[in-house]
Amino acid sequence: MPRVIITSLLYYSLMFLSNGVAAISTTNLLQQGQDFYQRGDFAQAIDSWQIALDKTQQGSKERFNTLIRLAVAYQKVGNSYSIAYNLLNQAVAESHGTAARQVLIYSYLGDLLLVMQSPDAAKKLFEEQLPLARTLGNSSRILATFLNNFGNVLSVDQEYTEALKLYQQVADIAEGIDDTALQIQALSNQARAHFKLGALEPSTAMLKKALSLVYQQPDSHDKAFELLSLGELALRFQNNSQFISNDSQFTIKIQTYPIFMDALRLAKQYQATRLLSYTKGLLGQLYESQQRYPDALLLTREAKFFAQAFPDLLYLWEWQQARLLLALKDLDGALAAYQRTIVYLQPIRRELSVGQRDRQAVFYERIRPVYYGFADVLLQQAQATSSPPQKAKWLNQARDIIEQLKAAELENYFQKDCVSVQTPIALLDNLIRQKNTAVFYPVLLSDRAELLLSLPDGIHQIVIPVSYDILKETVLEFRRNLQRTVKGSFINQAKQLYQWLIAPLMAKLVAHNINTLVIVPDSFLRTIPMAALYDAQEKQFLYQRFALATTPGLTLTEPQALERHQVKILLNGLSEGVQGFPPLPSVIQEINTINKAFTQSTVLIDKAFSLNGIHESLQRTPYQIVHISSHGQFDRNPKESFLLTYGDKLTMDRLEKLFQLSELRSEKVELLTLSACQTAVGDERAALGLAGVAIKAGVRSALASLWFVDDEATSQLIAEFYQQLQNPALSKAQALQNAQKKLAKKRKFRHPAYWAPFLLIGNWL
Repeated sequence: MPRVIITSLLYYSLMFLSNGVAAISTTNLLQQGQDFYQRGDFAQAIDSWQIALDKTQQGSKERFNTLIRLAVAYQKVGNSYSIAYNLLNQAVAESHGTAARQVLIYSYLGDLLLVMQSPDAAKKLFEEQLPLARTLGNSSRILATFLNNFGNVLSVDQEYTEALKLYQQVADIAEGIDDTALQIQALSNQARAHFKLGALEPSTAMLKKALSLVYQQPDSHDKAFELLSLGELALRFQNNSQFISNDSQFTIKIQTYPIFMDALRLAKQYQATRLLSYTKGLLGQLYESQQRYPDALLLTREAKFFAQAFPDLLYLWEWQQARLLLALKDLDGALAAYQRTIVYLQPIRRELSVGQRDRQAVFYERIRPVYYGFADVLLQQAQATSSPPQKAKWLNQARDIIEQLKAAELENYFQKDCVSVQTPIALLDNLIRQKNTAVFYPVLLSDRAELLLSLPDGIHQIVIPVSYDILKETVLEFRRNLQRTVKGSFINQAKQLYQWLIAPLMAKLVAHNINTLVIVPDSFLRTIPMAALYDAQEKQFLYQRFALATTPGLTLTEPQALERHQVKILLNGLSEGVQGFPPLPSVIQEINTINKAFTQSTVLIDKAFSLNGIHESLQRTPYQIVHISSHGQFDRNPKESFLLTYGDKLTMDRLEKLFQLSELRSEKVELLTLSACQTAVGDERAALGLAGVAIKAGVRSALASLWFVDDEATSQLIAEFYQQLQNPALSKAQALQNAQKKLAKKRKFRHPAYWAPFLLIGNWL
């Protein structure tokens, strides 16, 4: 059962249109279409309703309702959202100003926008239409539907408190008008929102109330799916450590087994193959949580049997089987099951998120853990073998799986296939052997951290017995303390993280004369600058020992040395305060200093720094370096990420278009420098956006900062970086290292908050 917010559009809408407040004249075609729809035959329903639509009169209620029916059916099909959107807009045009009709249509439109991965547009629409919706009164089904769908948008945007207020209003309206189906939806959504907030008691109360209402409904196919949805939510509660109270476990409060057994009874009654697969699989998941692994394995295999026609289920149960075999210490069986899981998952990975209201939840709960689980088994195999060739085989496979995950994460973040670079790993390994370079992969698993280190003689594996939760807590505390420039409280976490992540590698790094460390950060490690990790024994920070670079994935990197002769640079800067952002007075000096270091440069400052200005410059001249000194932010939502120009914002999509190769510019930009950007504090997804900016922009490397650094310190460090870059003997990573060293020597800027957050992303040569 997909873990998505329940909406009132699909299940409830057709009942509303047939039995709603307004009397609706139906034809045989409309009824025939509804029969098809209820059986899940959406194509036949569309055919019937399309014929009915052609027979209706312009502006009639019958036509209005048929347009809605068609839009809902097209949305249900899953790949026809644009058709559904056009049909709903057609209904808007024919609503003739009736408030109830308008609110109903806008409710559908808002939900469709959410499904189409446009939550900002959906939120704006709901906010604009809320006053009109309120005029319908607190006994209106249409108002309740509107508020429910608005709450879904807020939940996806993680505004759970505000969403809960709307869900409560929906539940009150539904109870007042005796609409049990809508009340169940509102209660379920409340339970999920409370779960996201970590609130045990209200989550439990909402779920129990929803279940009691479901049990009161007559047997039906829909009742079975409602039971499964609520049963799975209860199972998630009991498996979440936050939802275990001090005195009793959640399983005592809600027993999931009877829920699934009742759903199984209905699945058999209606001979529904997909429903049978769901039920068997979730029962297996329940037994897995109770460590009844043989019983769980039997049910999971039965679920696989019924899922042969459903790839989205088949990979889930194959994954579940892999977990169970791993729990039973059958590493070979688990490995084979994970291999099959990836085979089933890869062709449908992008489609799994299509039509889901919370796309990120699908990826982080249903896709990313598969790759980690597969890597976990491979790493355990490598640890268990005493054969060096076999160990190398397992470690290389584990690295390949992690690389696949890195590419998938970026595609999910930017919501499109942005990964155009896939450098062969053999080529990268050969480069590492020649350049005194090591690549560091920290792989963070629930019970341990696996440190993979690629050196000239191959991949090395070091296991650190620190749990994911403890490491995460330390990292987040480190980030918070590091940004407090008046205190040195960060040093305790800097030492601890060094001991966990770097000290175990040092002997091998020294033995191979490594001077450059390329880091492929995992999860929350993206939110911190590794440069500030501290070696208490040698009394030095990591950047003092190694030149550092970071990349979202090694195969996503194009390692190519920057040609230092006749470098062309485009210098863009914004010193004035515009669009509500404060001025950056040091930008003028920064741009002037950099300009003096290059003989072929173009300067766009303040008013000249516009979207048109930078576009025309890039079209005229093949710049190797593009420098932008301006406010910028990277958000967990890529649509909220931007760089500030004088009169506009350079979004990530615009940035991608600006740097696209064309007939006028056949070579990629080598370096994009972002001089005053920042990420959302401690947000892993925002940091992923920063890490992926070079790939999104289509440049080989980027220089940017994790947080906004003092204007003067930024200007001095960036200017020194370019001075160092003039030396052809230095790589870009070494140029940054020297610039950081010089800035840190100044008493005013010796705190790592000033020099550590600058990251070289991508190509380090």
